[in-house]
Amino acid sequence: MNTLHNLLASIADQSFQNIRKLAGSYHFPGFELGFIKIQGSPGANPASIAAVKITLQDSAIPKEFFQSAECKLAVADFLIRRFRHGIDRFARQNRGKDGSGSFNTIALSQKMLNRDSVLFDDQAVYLRFIISLPAKGQGGVFDAEQAWIMLSQELTAIVDATFFYHRYDLQTRALLRQFVDVQKTRAEIIQFMRRHALVAFIANDAKLPRHSGVDDRPSPCESVKAFHSPASLQIDIALADGRSLSGMAIKEGITCITGGGYHGKSTLMQALLAGIYAHIPGDGREYVVTREDAFFIRAEEGRSIRDVDISPFINNLPNGLGTERFRSDNASGSTSQAANIVEAIESGSRLLLFDEDTCATNFLVRDELIKKILDAEQEPIKPLYSTVRSLWKKHRVSMIFVVGGLGYFLQKADTCLLMDNYRCDDITAKVRDRLGPLVEEDAPLTDFSVSRRLAIDNFDPAYINRRLNKTLTKRIKDLRNAPKQLEYGMDLVNLEAVAQIAEAPQILAIGYCLLALRSKLKQSGDKPKTIRYWIDRLEDEINTHGLDILEPDYPGTLSMPRKYELAAAINRIRSLRIVQE
Repeated sequence: MNTLHNLLASIADQSFQNIRKLAGSYHFPGFELGFIKIQGSPGANPASIAAVKITLQDSAIPKEFFQSAECKLAVADFLIRRFRHGIDRFARQNRGKDGSGSFNTIALSQKMLNRDSVLFDDQAVYLRFIISLPAKGQGGVFDAEQAWIMLSQELTAIVDATFFYHRYDLQTRALLRQFVDVQKTRAEIIQFMRRHALVAFIANDAKLPRHSGVDDRPSPCESVKAFHSPASLQIDIALADGRSLSGMAIKEGITCITGGGYHGKSTLMQALLAGIYAHIPGDGREYVVTREDAFFIRAEEGRSIRDVDISPFINNLPNGLGTERFRSDNASGSTSQAANIVEAIESGSRLLLFDEDTCATNFLVRDELIKKILDAEQEPIKPLYSTVRSLWKKHRVSMIFVVGGLGYFLQKADTCLLMDNYRCDDITAKVRDRLGPLVEEDAPLTDFSVSRRLAIDNFDPAYINRRLNKTLTKRIKDLRNAPKQLEYGMDLVNLEAVAQIAEAPQILAIGYCLLALRSKLKQSGDKPKTIRYWIDRLEDEINTHGLDILEPDYPGTLSMPRKYELAAAINRIRSLRIVQE
């Protein structure tokens, strides 16, 4: 600490850029502080990155909490949230010029994600955080006095409250155990689902409604009804600790969720979409688990499409435009939805979810009245309704539909659910009685290609600023005011329609995944590989070695995306180049 204090004093009231002299590591009682990235201007965005290191022996977090990868993820998630709580409790924020003099963490969702903000090795835990050192005065000189208060008093208090188990009160210890228990229980649910061919499980007493459309926290309304499974679909999962968890099982195949407006259909769908991730204790969806490959499909007018075979769904377009290698810079609702299905299957997903509110109606069905007006040869779209059973039987693609006005899909569903005032009922027998037996398809779905290969010159990160006549070798940034848009090189990648991105740091991680893929493509030689090959390979490497292999400019700011979101980003790059075979 004395070394740091003396160094701070030596650059007091000097030009702010001199804070770069702080690069290095410093010993504090119980921990070590290191500066990883230092920004030389007050209130810079991104700000500087620092890290604290605490030995596992000093931390004394019980070893039982590190027994598996899932448990370690839970501890890491708990620690970064605990650190965030410590900032709110102990730190005076924005004390300097231009908002400088603050601590921060990356944006945290309700999900437990694999992030590069908390890391473990055999000896220690490392936590990376965002820090903006303070400036003062008209010219913005370095405020060494406030910096010393930040580091010697506030950071010390935050670290003490975050990492040292013997200082936790009983409530905090119980909360840490809850984080770990959620992960352990969820892992057991996933194993059960695999053994019994289930695509989703929703535990009884789950609280599904959210605070608002832009706030994923639980609804504060006291009248929220807890979920309860229909008796016909309820299962009991025996857990290793002797407990049993009851809830609704959704089997592979075709499932329809119907009901009146405002009765909970979309709320159930949103919970299923979120069930690919673990949720923090108290979220209400801790034991809502959806198979990891679930992907939401919607219409997405205006997106680009590159050489996707949408011919099983759309063919014989006017002017002889082919659909086996369909390309568009301004896709329609129907062509975009067809491409989204094929791309998801190409990336490895075999569980697709649809909500009729976000679908192109003409892609879903053709009713009897329109058939009387339009001859079959005048309509290039083969509605999804006519292909769902083939997608399931031939390609083993399970689907879950939310339908409120399109009863056609009930005729094709293995399981039919009714949401009635947030109560879920199994109405499969009622549907079969009123609509007749399952309707199979007369013409099976034709085969379609899912093996597009990436050209080696993809994902150029260079950015040309024509106004300043300047070229940057790399531009990778998420947009502060558009949290689902990524600036990558000269491309603006719009991921607004990719529903299962949980938090902004995943967007940034996708950018660095693209950069890593560019390097691999350059080294791949003359035999281009498929999109599936590259995303699987990169996912395996990240799972083995961590997000640090992406070498971000600001370590500690990434959250792991799924390979399906990475594939979605690749497919929305307007400069994407596919090898013609």
